[in-house]
Amino acid sequence: MSLNAPPYLAVYGFVQMYNRFAPRQAIANLYTEMECFHHNMHYYPLSRNEEEYDNSYICSFYGAYIDYAREELDLIPSAWQRWLLHKASYLAGSWLKMAQINQSVCLNNWLFSTNPMCELPSEDLQEITQKLVHQNPFYNLSIRSLNEQHNAKLIQTLKQQGWLLLPARQVYLFSKDGDWPKRNNVKNDFRLLRKTELTLLNPSEHNREHFDEIEACFKQLFIEKHSSLNPQFSAPYLFELHRQHLLEFFSFCDADGKILATLGVFTHNGIMTAPIVGYDTTAPKNLGLYRLAIAQLLKLAQERNMDVNLSSGAAQFKRNRGGTPIIEYSAIYCRHLTFKQRWMLEQFSRVLNRYAPQFLQDNAL
Repeated sequence: MSLNAPPYLAVYGFVQMYNRFAPRQAIANLYTEMECFHHNMHYYPLSRNEEEYDNSYICSFYGAYIDYAREELDLIPSAWQRWLLHKASYLAGSWLKMAQINQSVCLNNWLFSTNPMCELPSEDLQEITQKLVHQNPFYNLSIRSLNEQHNAKLIQTLKQQGWLLLPARQVYLFSKDGDWPKRNNVKNDFRLLRKTELTLLNPSEHNREHFDEIEACFKQLFIEKHSSLNPQFSAPYLFELHRQHLLEFFSFCDADGKILATLGVFTHNGIMTAPIVGYDTTAPKNLGLYRLAIAQLLKLAQERNMDVNLSSGAAQFKRNRGGTPIIEYSAIYCRHLTFKQRWMLEQFSRVLNRYAPQFLQDNAL
């Protein structure tokens, strides 16, 4: 069901599709329960988790703040910072387990790295919070993928209503009103897009057989080259996302029809993201496969006059193309939980907000 359909159909279609898969068959490193949550005319996919400390970070605060951070330590140039953060990660890990941080329901979780969130009037947010607390009295509530450019009013409302804001990562935004199309790197990428010897497959030209190669391309880049904590999407699941028009796939093929690079575009709440980007890392570098995929995304954004959230990673590449760095936050609500949990999560939030934003800016990779 396309996201251009009425919101309730898109959300119900997505949740029903995910629930048809057996556990860990849709996303190999993820276990979660999914349901559709609605309030008035707002509809959201809702994930529910208990502990699952081996989960991908898309449903695990522990995975995001402990496991993923440990994997990134080797990339930090300062030896003393690496040592200090390594020691701190074990203390923080024990702290978060005692706070039961993974016992969480996450609103608007499409199970992607970036889930654009709509703005909510104050009264709607208050009523949604109360309803979720009533339905989930022993779980913290969470919302991912918030930033000050796209969610300024919502962030302010969340703070006023007692939600905690946790700095998560630095992402890169391309505004529809920005001057990034004038950048030489973007012009060169668009030129490569026009002149490449590879054949572009548009969304309607994909069939089931293509998705084994799409899965392989994604795994080579995001899993093998970066982190096993990134969601490990299966080919059947990616095909269902395509079949229901929840993602638009664009792929680049060689003369034999083999997919060498792929892009899966998610458009929601007026913002384009690319949860699926991958390429054959053994292919000749002069093909510019990553450049082609990102150029295709930016070309679509320009044609559709839409903002792009290009997520984190490849910091210099995205800066060179005019991406604006901004801190992304996750929101967490815990006022209904025990005093111990509330206090521990409040202290964690306080430490993160003091140190994490500057650290994320200084160590963007």
